[in-house]
Parts: sequence; structure tokens; C-alpha cells
Amino acid sequence: MNAPDTIDDEATDKKRPHIIDGIGNLAGDGTRNCLTGMRPSGRLHLWHYKWALENWLKLQELPNIRNNFLIADYQVLGDHLGETERLRESVIDMVIDWMAIGLDPEKSNFIVQSYVPEFAELFNFLTMFAPYSVATNNPTLKDEMKKIELRDEWANASISLGFVNYPVSQVADIMLLRGEIVPVGEDQIPHIELARKIIKRVNTMYGTDFPLPRALISETPRLVGTDGNDKMSKSLGNTIYLTATLKEIKTQVNKMYTDPGKTNVEAKGNIEKHVAFQYLDIFYGNREHLAELKARYIAGGPGSVGDGEIKGLLVKVLEELIAPIRERREYFVQRPELVAEAIESGSKRAREEGQRILRELKGAMGLLDYGR
Repeated sequence: MNAPDTIDDEATDKKRPHIIDGIGNLAGDGTRNCLTGMRPSGRLHLWHYKWALENWLKLQELPNIRNNFLIADYQVLGDHLGETERLRESVIDMVIDWMAIGLDPEKSNFIVQSYVPEFAELFNFLTMFAPYSVATNNPTLKDEMKKIELRDEWANASISLGFVNYPVSQVADIMLLRGEIVPVGEDQIPHIELARKIIKRVNTMYGTDFPLPRALISETPRLVGTDGNDKMSKSLGNTIYLTATLKEIKTQVNKMYTDPGKTNVEAKGNIEKHVAFQYLDIFYGNREHLAELKARYIAGGPGSVGDGEIKGLLVKVLEELIAPIRERREYFVQRPELVAEAIESGSKRAREEGQRILRELKGAMGLLDYGR
């Protein structure tokens, strides 16, 4: 039989029943498993915080949600195989960042993908259920493959079979922990649709009852880079890291695109592409004051406000956010045993659950106890 959808339909998009619109729709009595994660491919920055980590903190406080936060180190190998010397450091740094922003390994499982060989075993099974044309027609995969092909270095420009298979690997990540809720951006919805197709096929063929995942869409608007580019990335130098010092915050804010037509404080201004205002829209809590500043900036005249004042306010807002993270981060940097314990205990629990899943699947398929 097919696995039931266990999330109340009132929480979903009626036209797309596999979509959950907003964390506020998850409160309830039924316990649900959540699976999400990150690739440890570099330092975390403000976009990671607003798009993912802030929402993870909200999920962590919901008593009916069992959270599993995955460190997807296998996936890094798919397109960064020649750069593994930095992988260990990246994993540790990412977990420290998680703990510094307030994620708690006693409330949520921190899981290292390579610590749980059951992920790889389940992935091997699921490749048999995934039609090649369906797996490779994933639009997100196609976009990522184009990015790899455009790289300058030959070693990192070749597409491996492992990379082509990563959407199916993500299905294994979800299924192994009976993931019902998967926080993603809109561009990741095809991955959830693929997961549902594969898991439905397993359930139909073998009478299992594995839950079908639903996508939890982030409510946070997209955060542009400090240069106005749609993408915030280390390679473009347009990021503000969660480890940034006050000096580094000032440097990045001062480089932000404003309105070249506002040649002096009293000139009329345009905020349509004003990056500093876009950041204030997301990070500044005083909406009334922000609305006043925008009105004065646009109107110009003796009561107007200039870019220096706007950027100064943004520096203050970002420093108030990042300074406590920096302080807590230093605490965990000095206590590496806490980081090791967090990922070992969470990964151990994931292994135990994974072994149960595999026994159930192999039992349904008749792949257990040969000769008995």
C-alpha cells in the first residue's frame, strides 16, 4: 500500500499537496520527523542564517518535531573531489557555527553523512528504483551540471557519476530517517518530487509504508550579495560571514550599491536597488523607523537622510546579530570535544534508525536470512 501523507492538508498548498507553506502550519500533536542539512563546502554567511538556520531554530523549539540536521560530506565529493584536504576543517567549522547560533545537539540530531554507512546502503537500493530518465531530468541537477562544466580547472570541471546520482542520494537521506518534513527553497522542490516518486514506487512494489516527504518552503525573501548580485558566495567576495568582525562588517556594508543619482544628502533618492535598504528590510526589526528613513531618503530636501546614515545603521544592526554568535563560537572553538560528541551521538542515533529501515526494506524484498 502507499504511505499516507501524515501532515494535515490545511497546512499545505492546495494546488501542490506536497508543499507546506510556513513553519506556523506545523504546530500540532502528531510527532513528525524533519530532515534537512548543508554541504560543508565553506564558511557560513548571512544567507545561510536567514534562509536556513533561523528557520531551523524555530523548528527546534516545536515539541512535536524531531529534527535531524545532516552534514552532507559525501555530496561535497561529487564536485570537489580534489579539495578534500579542507573537508575536515569545513565540517568542524560548520557544526561550530550551528552551535554558536543556538542549535542544540541535545534537542536535535547532528548527523555526519559518512558516519552512517546505512545511507550508502539504502542509496544503492534506491538507484534500482529510480528510472535514469527521471533522475537525470531534475532541473536543479541540470543547472548544477552546467556550473561544473563552466569551471576553468579540468579536475573540477568533469562530472562524476556520483554527482549525477546526488538527487537519489538525497532521497536516501530523507527516507533513512523517515523524513516527513524537508525544509527547502523553491528551487529544491524537484528533489522532493523525485523523493516522493521513488518512495511511492518502493511502497507500491513491496507493500511497505515509508512516509512521503513534503517540502517546507522558507518564508525568508532572498538575500542578495553585498554587491547586489543575486548570489551571495565566497568566490564573488560579496558575503558577510557569521564569523565577521566589526571591521569586516563595515568593509562589506560600505561597498554596498546605493543610488548613484543621490549625489548629496538633500538630493532625491531611489531605493529600488539600494542594497543597504534591502538588508535592513530583512534584518532591522523597527519597521516604523525604517519606513520613515525610506520616505526621507526618497523625498530629499532638508529633512532627508544620506547613504552614510543608512549604512551606519545597518552596521549597527548586523553587529548586534553577529557579535553574540562570534562570542559563542569562540566558546566552542576552545572545546572541540563538545563538537565531536555532538556529531558522534547524533550519527549513532541515525545509524540505529537506519538499520531498522534497512531491515524493514530488505525483509519486504525477501533479501534477509538466506538459507534459513
